[in-house]
Amino acid sequence: MNRGLALGFAAAFLWGTHSVIVQFLTGDIGAIQIATMRLYIAATTLLIVLKVLGQKISVPTKNKYFWLATSATFINYILFHLGLERTNAASAMVLENTAPFFVLLFLYLFFRTSVTWTEVGATLIAVSGVALIVYPDLAQGGIRLTGDVMEIGAGISWAVFLIASSRAMQTTQSTGERLNFLFGIFGVTALLLTPIAVLDVSMPSYGDLLPLAILGILATALAYYFWYEAAAVLSTMTATLLFALSVVFTFINAAIFLGQPILPLQAIGAAMIVTGIFLTTLAKKE
Repeated sequence: MNRGLALGFAAAFLWGTHSVIVQFLTGDIGAIQIATMRLYIAATTLLIVLKVLGQKISVPTKNKYFWLATSATFINYILFHLGLERTNAASAMVLENTAPFFVLLFLYLFFRTSVTWTEVGATLIAVSGVALIVYPDLAQGGIRLTGDVMEIGAGISWAVFLIASSRAMQTTQSTGERLNFLFGIFGVTALLLTPIAVLDVSMPSYGDLLPLAILGILATALAYYFWYEAAAVLSTMTATLLFALSVVFTFINAAIFLGQPILPLQAIGAAMIVTGIFLTTLAKKE
């Protein structure tokens, strides 16, 4: 359990950097290009790791959770990266952090998991937090609001990914299985995104290469692997809740590296979302 929590915290730290890096790159490269390149880099990284470890390449194409997670990743990467062209990094990460509550909803609707009043109250707190986050953009309207809506959609698709991945990881027996599962998701999703990515003729500059490498290797391959190892030993809700910690690192990184101000309403909204998420742990661990 302690190892799982430690790996979950490490994954949250790395995830807290990815929206900042993506927003930096959108100045030169299209959103779908960034999504596709980071997935190819991540898949290549995992392929090298599998080879170094002497593991057989075996993508679990007969696993229903593999295809559910892959479909969710495809949708999530489109909405998340396009949304980042229209809103800021901190708001994007906070809004995507609505995912744990969609996880709770989907577990109740499709897996017949009971819901307590504590979890209902936590959800109301989180929804209020989301309202505070998007309020400045509601007042402005236009492209920022569109970006926020896309990021909420990314949160919904991310919830599906979290459930499918967690359920799959709980049945795995080895690191090789988990690496193959993740390698397959990255590879298949990258291939699906490629026809869309090639429609954009923009090319990365030399200054984009290092951020792309960091994004693909650390914030994607390593972060997801850490979370998969955590999900193998933690419950679905506990593993999901760990993702919410990334919002703290996102606000800090956006302020330090992008110079984006943290508005009081956004800070309060973020705190409410994280509070709501952790309140669910008082009710139940699935």
